[in-house]
Formats: sequence, structure tokens, C-alpha cells
Amino acid sequence: MLATTLSVVAVFIPVAFMSGIVGRFFYQFGLTVTFAVLISLLVAFTLDPMLSSRLLRKPRPGRLWHASERLLGGLDRAYAALLAVALRRRLAVVLLAVGVFVGTGFLRRYVAFEFIQAEDQSEFNVRVKAPLGASVRATADVFARVRAALAGQPWLAYTFTTIGADELQRANEGLMYVKLVPRGQRTVTQAEAMAWLRARVADIRDARISIELVPRVSGGGMRQTDIQLELRGPDLATLDALAGRIKDRLRTLAGYADIDSSYDRSKPEVNVYVKRDRAADLGVSPLTVAQTVRALIGGERVTKFKATGDRYDVSVRLTEPDRSRPEDIERLTVRGRDGALVNLRNVAWIQPEAGPVQINRYNRARQVTVLANLKRDEKVLGTALAELGEIVQSLGLPPGYTYGFVGQADAMRESFGYLLFALGLAIVLIYMVLAAQFESFVHPFTIMLSVPLSVIGALAALILTRQTVSIFTMIGIIMLMGLVTKNGILLVDYTNTLRRRDGLERNAALLRAGPVRLRPILMTTLAMIFGMLPVALFGSESRSPMAVAVIGGLTTSTLLTLVVVPVVYTLLDDLAHPGRWRIRQRRQRPAAAAAAVR
Repeated sequence: MLATTLSVVAVFIPVAFMSGIVGRFFYQFGLTVTFAVLISLLVAFTLDPMLSSRLLRKPRPGRLWHASERLLGGLDRAYAALLAVALRRRLAVVLLAVGVFVGTGFLRRYVAFEFIQAEDQSEFNVRVKAPLGASVRATADVFARVRAALAGQPWLAYTFTTIGADELQRANEGLMYVKLVPRGQRTVTQAEAMAWLRARVADIRDARISIELVPRVSGGGMRQTDIQLELRGPDLATLDALAGRIKDRLRTLAGYADIDSSYDRSKPEVNVYVKRDRAADLGVSPLTVAQTVRALIGGERVTKFKATGDRYDVSVRLTEPDRSRPEDIERLTVRGRDGALVNLRNVAWIQPEAGPVQINRYNRARQVTVLANLKRDEKVLGTALAELGEIVQSLGLPPGYTYGFVGQADAMRESFGYLLFALGLAIVLIYMVLAAQFESFVHPFTIMLSVPLSVIGALAALILTRQTVSIFTMIGIIMLMGLVTKNGILLVDYTNTLRRRDGLERNAALLRAGPVRLRPILMTTLAMIFGMLPVALFGSESRSPMAVAVIGGLTTSTLLTLVVVPVVYTLLDDLAHPGRWRIRQRRQRPAAAAAAVR
């Protein structure tokens, strides 16, 4: 009991102290399970024996008792026969175990990975990006067309729209929150509603519209699209060209929607280019030209004004009629070194152009982000990241240019790293607990053989139910590590007891311990499986895969542990005591020779 309980605790202590987003998700979960299991151990050592002494009575066999005994007795006899065959055919059992390990790697290719499963939360966002320079009224008109497309839908509860509410307060961008009626009151899912609206607004050509999930984790200026691929390098034009080629490739693949990039070069601007030779002849420096244009067109702050407790900056510049057109700049005059006024058109020319709205940087390098959402019924995040990586590699980035994933992809990479570290640390802690409990360095390896035998069941169950591996599924697999050691502990502990207490030979002890421990193993395993069934069948989309993985892992680990663990126990016992193995071999040779003569 102590070894089983501490194995579960050893699994969840690393989970409780993980860092990053996944640590915030599962900190309370890890602590809750740890304390609950420890309290259950206290109850098992104190309250349960007392209640047993007062409440247990000698059973009076009835029909149900006789029927269950016939069933369980048949299972005991069948398992004893199977175990005897396995101990005689140890090589075949070892090959079976190796085949299971190979099968685990084979199934890995058919499992999809993502950060968090998309859950029907009865809500989603509609992000609108109108042409640059559009007014609030023009952006509101686009939202009105989106609202008209939604009008009359029985699954719609209400919408709420904000325009220019981001940190840059852009009047041409806005967000509509769409609330659906409760899940039980509609016939379409959230994903189907999003796909329907995406198809309906596809004909709105004068704005870019993205249908997105409402993020569970937000902040830090992150866009809430599924895919965010950052391209980094020194030249914006090259980055924009690379982003365009990647977007073209994505449009040819299934499963991607709302493909866009963060770089927008449609902002109108007027550049003033100095004719340096003419300016030098007339005694005008380029700095004077820049300062003059900035002061007269952009304005120069000259003082501050205080009124009713508020303070205002006072800037001076030309009046609106004298600075509203590009040609107004050409009529400005600048002062030369000799004090004479020179017309600006004599020392510079004006060039209307289009420039970037915003230049993003990462580690002092310029950056362009490719954005896209996923059609969840066709593609998940892990598959999309692999495809994007192949696309970028096939394009061949020029020297000095790099790429990286941010948003959900970066959160998934970080979270899976922490989870794998917690899994490895949990395995080490389980070994330490078992080594201390059994006072052996060998037997913990026998017991922990249940751990890899459970992984193939977890993966197979996810594939059969078309579930994905997410941070919730990984927590289920980590929890599985502590649960499946129970079967090995029950078998090995009782085998050691029979050998030490009754002096039984190793194989004889295994053949007696197996059938005796079969019922406790089946009881505890079935109790955990039935406890997980409600979550697997009726739980949310994010938690259901966790229960499915635990059920699949418990099933395969129990079936394989009952056969593989006793065989490995004998093999490791031979390695730990080679003298006994040689004596047994010498005893078996005369018996085999006598049998051959007969």
C-alpha cells in the first residue's frame, strides 16, 4: 500500500511544480491529487481496519456469490495455465514485449498533437481589418454586413463589437464577439457555426475578415490566430516576398483559413528627397530641410498650458489649408547659410509613396508574421507546424534570415518540454520509491516495466477515438505512470513474500502469487476504468482525451503485465543471482538427457 501510494505521489509532485502556462493549469490539480492520495493512505491504515473489525461478517453464499465465484475461479485457473506457459516460453514473451515497444513507435506516427483541444464554448470572435485609412464609420459598415449575415440564425444569442480598441487604436480594425445559445439548445456545433460564417463573409472583398476562437490564454500583444510564423531578417522587402510565397503555398493546402500577414505596406506617405548638389550650391544643409518640414508640417511643441488641473502641450505648425496636400510642401522656404530664403522645390523633390503601417522587430531584426487559422475538422496544430516547417525549408531562407513559431505553437513547445521533463522526473522518483520499499535495485525495473506497456494502449485508444495528444492528454499519461505500477507491485511483493516466508522456489512462488493477486489487480483496475468512463463519455472536449488515454493504458498494461512482469522477474533474478541459474541449468541437463533416452 505504501509503495503504491508513494508511486502516485511521486508522479504528481513534479506536475505540481512545473513552470510556464502548463504549470498554471495543473498546479492545483497536482496538489489536490497528492493530498487526496495521502489522506486515502491514512484512512486505509486507520479507519478501514476499524470498520472491517466491526462491520464484516461471514458471508452467506447465494446465487450471485456462486455465479461470481465460478466466473472468477475460471479466470484464476485460465490465468494460472497461461502463466505456466509464459514461464516455459520466456523468449516468446520477451519478443512480445519488444513487439509492443516497436508498436508504440509505429503508432506515434498516427497520433496528432496540439496545444489544447478546441472546445465548444458557445462563442467566437470575428476580426475585421478594413483598408488602411478607413474611418470608424467605414469599419462599422463592414461589421454591419457581418451582422446582417448572422441575422436570423437560431443559434445566435447576441454580438458585441469594438472598433479601434487595441493598443494602437486603429480605426480600420475591430473585433466582434459572437455569443451562441447554450449547447443543448442548438443543432449546430461552434465549429460548424464558424465555418458557416466564414463561407458567408468570403464575398466581402473590401476588408480582411478572420473567424477566430476566443482565446483561453491571452495577453502580451499576441494575436489569437492558430498559426503564427515569424520571419526575421534585415530587409522588409525580402521578408514580405517570403511571406507572400508561404501564403501562396498555404492556400494550396487543405485545412487552412484566414491566411494573412502582419506586414501592411499600403500606408500613404510623402517622402522629401534632398538634391544634395543643388542644396550645397545654395548653402542649404539636409538637416535644415528636415527640421523645417518637421516644424511646419508635423508641428513643434513650444510650451505647455495648464487649466483646471490639467496640462496640455502646445504645438505650432501651419494651418490646415497650407499643409493638407503634398504640393504644399514644395512651397515651403528654407534658410541658407547666408540667411537668404530658398524655395524648397529648388533643393528637394516630393515623392508620394506607400510605406509600412508598422515595423515589428525581434532581437533588433525586422520581422514579418504569417498568420492563419485552422479548420479543426481537417487539421490540428501539430500537423500544421510540421507542414509549415517543410514549406520554409523548401523555400530556402537567404543568409541572415531566420524563422520561428509564436503564439499557441510556442506555448505547445514550451508546455510539452515541461511535461516531458516532469514525466522523466516522475519515473526517476518512482524508481527511488520502489527501490527503498523493496530494498532492491533490480525489482523496481520489473515493476516499472508496466510503464512502457501502458503507452501503447493510451496511443491506440486515442487513435481509435480520433483524439489528439494535448497538454491534458499528457497529464493523463503522466498520471498513468503512477497507476500502472500498482499491478507490478502486487505481483512482485507477494512473490517475494512467498519465497521469503514459505521458502517456495521462484517459479512456484510466481505460479501461486499470480492467481492470488489476480482479483485485487482486476478490482482496482476496473474501479479506475469505470471511474474514468464518465469523463471519457460525457466530459468536455479538452478533458475527454485524458480519460481515454488512461483507460487505454490501464487496459493494455494490466493484460500485458500479468504475463510479461513474471517472465522479466525470472530473467532479472537470473542476472542478479547467476550462480542459481547455473545450478538450475546443471540440474536440467541430466533430466533433459534422461528424457531424450527414454
